[in-house]
Amino acid sequence: MAEISVVVPFRGEWNSLIPTLIALNQQTIRSVLSVVLSVDGHEPPPPAIEKLVDVFVTGPQAGPASARNRGWRQTDTPFILFTDSDCVPQANWAEKMFSVLKNEYDAAKGVYSKGGTRLIQRLAQVEFEERYRLMNKSEVLYLADTYSAGFHREWLVKLNGFDESFPLPEHEDVDLSWRLVKAGGKIGFAAQAMVAHTHRKSWSEYFKMKYRRGKWRIILVKSYPARVVKDGYTPQSLKLQMLLSFPVIVSLVLLPVYPVITSIVLLLFLLFTLPLMYTALLTDSSVCFAVPFFALWRALALFSGALVGLKKGRK
Repeated sequence: MAEISVVVPFRGEWNSLIPTLIALNQQTIRSVLSVVLSVDGHEPPPPAIEKLVDVFVTGPQAGPASARNRGWRQTDTPFILFTDSDCVPQANWAEKMFSVLKNEYDAAKGVYSKGGTRLIQRLAQVEFEERYRLMNKSEVLYLADTYSAGFHREWLVKLNGFDESFPLPEHEDVDLSWRLVKAGGKIGFAAQAMVAHTHRKSWSEYFKMKYRRGKWRIILVKSYPARVVKDGYTPQSLKLQMLLSFPVIVSLVLLPVYPVITSIVLLLFLLFTLPLMYTALLTDSSVCFAVPFFALWRALALFSGALVGLKKGRK
């Protein structure tokens, strides 16, 4: 009898889903695991997909928050895990997540094991590694993002699941996590619960993604102003990088006129990239040379999105 359900929301090309489902069927605790595929739409799956899932759910196309809610509500297991259709969990992923949930935690947060071989993908993985190092030391975790997340069913019921007013795959899991912590729930860090992923393959794709992150973060923190100061996973150095990102660009333009000011601004920015540089040195030292450029690119995207988010709502 299943004790745990793994919900995978999906919309896209069916063949892209096969590696995820195969990995879930190879889990070390597969005997107590129910694989739930929740399609964001009404299209029925082909036979190759159907034989890899235990529960299949469809519904109106309304975004991943809605699809995840349909998925977990279709089950009756006491524990619910989530991963995404572009992730490939390691064989012991569910076991490691379950070990955290069986203890004193109400939710669990896993990690990316890798993200690709291109420079921008390796730098993005370094970014995640910096966050993981921070979360591993934090007394309170504020995030169980759904590429590798788990919850006690009773908490999903108590919180009424994901807020379906989030129309995109953007911050609906952050919102759920923050509501859980606010209600007294505890999130545990499952550092060994790993999923492989393909991070954004180009610098332009990465910029667009971070722009959206910055926009939706500001939209969400309007309801949770305390998370601006501390959210348990955003390095303080990143916030300083964001504040300095546009001054860096302006100072570079004015370099011939104000070389001293430009030098000071650049040195300050480089100083605030040192924590990320240190993480790169520990995890992927060959990308250290690109960390300052990556940090500036990221900061510009996040700050631009944040400015737009100040005037926007969820719709």
